[in-house]
Amino acid sequence: MLRRELGPVAVMGFARYRLVEGTKPAEFLQAAVNWQEQFLAKCDGIAMHCVLGNLDGEFADAILATDQKSFGLMAEAHPSHPASEPLMGMLDRDSIRLTGNQLLGGPKELPSGFSCIEFGTFRPSNGTGFSESGMMAVSDAIEQQYLAGFSESRAHFMGKVDDGTYSEIAFVETSGAARKICGGYVGDETCQGLLNMFEPETVDLDFWHVLA
Repeated sequence: MLRRELGPVAVMGFARYRLVEGTKPAEFLQAAVNWQEQFLAKCDGIAMHCVLGNLDGEFADAILATDQKSFGLMAEAHPSHPASEPLMGMLDRDSIRLTGNQLLGGPKELPSGFSCIEFGTFRPSNGTGFSESGMMAVSDAIEQQYLAGFSESRAHFMGKVDDGTYSEIAFVETSGAARKICGGYVGDETCQGLLNMFEPETVDLDFWHVLA
């Protein structure tokens, strides 16, 4: 994991993908670490990078940046960097799904002490009077009244992907704890306020464990 103390972060990029058939995961992981050390570690404003995996054999990258400009410059420089070519050659291009997240509620402290990231996106329900301010008020209540009861919870962010899509991002000590916390949303009065805000069929949620 790349972690640089650059101050609060405001943007999180998330990319999920599968490997080209026949690619050995260990070789991919080495290429990803090389990219992390040779490229990302030298990019201004890139505070954290995690290589992640899920239980379905997919992989992902989570990148936290201090601001949108730094994230954009990194994205522009990435294709031409020497460490990028061997890594990108291992990825199934058709499977790549990129999500940029503007972290709502102001810059966030860099999370620590986690081995799992829960990442989910959703679209608000029509006719519910949805507002970002209302969503953030519910998010604050969840942090204070629900997540505070779990010692494994490390950080909780809400993000904006585009004008109609939002994200919820949780950093948790273990994958098992993350699944337990997420499962408890259903039936909890405070958490139900957030669940009621989005269309269930638009939810795209998974749990990702840290590999590097």
